[in-house]
Amino acid sequence: MSSEDPLVSKAFESDKHDELARAIQNLSPEEADFFLKRLENAIRKRKIQILGYLVAMGVWLVGMVFALAWYGTHDGFVGWVFVAPFGLVGAVLFGFGKWAERVGSPPSK
Repeated sequence: MSSEDPLVSKAFESDKHDELARAIQNLSPEEADFFLKRLENAIRKRKIQILGYLVAMGVWLVGMVFALAWYGTHDGFVGWVFVAPFGLVGAVLFGFGKWAERVGSPPSK
């Protein structure tokens, strides 16, 4: 379940822009300012999430290259080294997710 306001989530749907514009026109200046802050927080949250996905892909790529190099240069069982990149990806996604949730939380009134 999304923590975004339904009105804010309409801003990300291209077919709902006209409906959103009509709804915003009916807001008072204080309500419009509050909505703008919610919208800015939602956009910032999505940017952080996208950055997290890109960083996670980079970490995975570097980790797998390192794992292949480690596997090729060491004798014995070193298959565990292929699990490490996925653990790092999980940690990156978790960290960016926590950061995005903190940034995307609703502003205080």
